[in-house]
Amino acid sequence: MTGKSAAREQRTKSLILSTLAKNKDGLTISDLSHILDLHYTTASKYLAVLEAAGIVKRRDIGMAKVFRIKENEK
Repeated sequence: MTGKSAAREQRTKSLILSTLAKNKDGLTISDLSHILDLHYTTASKYLAVLEAAGIVKRRDIGMAKVFRIKENEK
């Protein structure tokens, strides 16, 4: 991976996290892709990476997957 693509990936992750932080109830992949002007598949990929890292949490509501920032559990 080149320095430019690594920087782009980090910027995309940061944009997703800051957008989720502003929407405490969470957002669907479609919501995020529209807000950030990302392709649906791109948004889905980054959310899967963030979920695997334990940074975001997914809640399935019917067919929709709603993502939000994972809060520290006590």
